[in-house]
Amino acid sequence: MTQTAGVKAAPFAPDTANSLRVTGWNIGMAGGSPLGGAVLDGAGAQALPWVASALLAASALTAVLARSDGFPPPPSRVHARDEAA
Repeated sequence: MTQTAGVKAAPFAPDTANSLRVTGWNIGMAGGSPLGGAVLDGAGAQALPWVASALLAASALTAVLARSDGFPPPPSRVHARDEAA
C-alpha cells in the first residue's frame, strides 16, 4: 500500500517515490535499534511500550494527514442515463 500511495502522490516520478519509501524504511530500521537501546539503558524496559506508543501515534497522524495525497478520492462518475438527459 505504501508503494501505491507513493506512486499516486508522485505519478510523474514513481522511481523517486519508491526510493524515498525505501530510504525511509531503512532509516526507521536503523534508527530504531539505537533508540530502543538508549531507552532500555536509560529508563528501563517499562518505558519501551510508552516510547513505542508515541512513535505509533506519530506514524498514525502522518498517515492520516497524508491520506489525501496518497489515496485521493476517485473522481465522480457520470452515469450513462445522466448523459442521455
